[in-house]
Amino acid sequence: MLAQIEARGFTAASLPDGLDWLRDAQLTQAAISGTAAVPGWLVVDHYGLDARWETAVRTRGQHLMAIDDLADRPHDCDLLLDQNLANPRHARYAQLLPATTRRLLGPRYALVAPEFARCRTAALVRRGGQLQRVLISMGGSDPRNDTGTAVDGVHRSRASGAAVDVVIGAANPHRERLAAQCAGLAGCTVHVQTERMAELMSRADLAVTAGGSTTWERCVLGLPALAVAQSEDQLPIAQAVAQAGAHRLLGRSEEVRPTDYAAALDQMSAQMLTEMSAAAATLCDGQGAERVAGLLGSWERA
Repeated sequence: MLAQIEARGFTAASLPDGLDWLRDAQLTQAAISGTAAVPGWLVVDHYGLDARWETAVRTRGQHLMAIDDLADRPHDCDLLLDQNLANPRHARYAQLLPATTRRLLGPRYALVAPEFARCRTAALVRRGGQLQRVLISMGGSDPRNDTGTAVDGVHRSRASGAAVDVVIGAANPHRERLAAQCAGLAGCTVHVQTERMAELMSRADLAVTAGGSTTWERCVLGLPALAVAQSEDQLPIAQAVAQAGAHRLLGRSEEVRPTDYAAALDQMSAQMLTEMSAAAATLCDGQGAERVAGLLGSWERA
């Protein structure tokens, strides 16, 4: 992602992987010191870093926001952002945060790119229970090739006549195999490292997807989904979204077979798609990044 960040006019510094937290903190401080301006806020999004790193890396007067959704380690931060639906992990933050830390919890604060909010109204208007286009997106790397399993499942189902958009990351190790698989299927298109995700979601009628952060992008656009959990970390969140009616959870991805995808698609009705779309749209409106940025800016001026 470094090249993409720099292409948008930002400075990006790459640190070595696998360091202990103290050495990482030292190198982070050095990288920040090399910039022209002293930042008022530091934002850390890293499952391997905790309060020790956060205390060490910031200097006097700097604020820090930690992004987390595991609630499995202490933080020393002014703001804690966990954009996932209410779940048992949220209660654990009471024991992991300073009393003064403000918590931003739930999809109201989901960091969704602005193009999704721009597409929201038009996408919701076209949701009518039809199933003419399917979007398959299983994350950037997808080491188990859940994408290929889902493609196989779609084309075993009664939705096999639908157009299918398959989204993969540039680092997907199964890229050539997927390209060959999709080339042999009518109406199946592969998109690699696309920046058109909002457009693809808007025109899709159903997504087959993993239960990661793309969930909130999908909800902004009211896109129904068949979802799988690709890790134990994803499972509680995917279950909460399923309980809210915003997708159907098929289970852990390593246990889901093409026939499972096919059976779920064959069971999908226009009413189910419409109800799932409405439930998804209520969970996230796409304004979370603006809310968080506004809070950071007003806090800094206070």
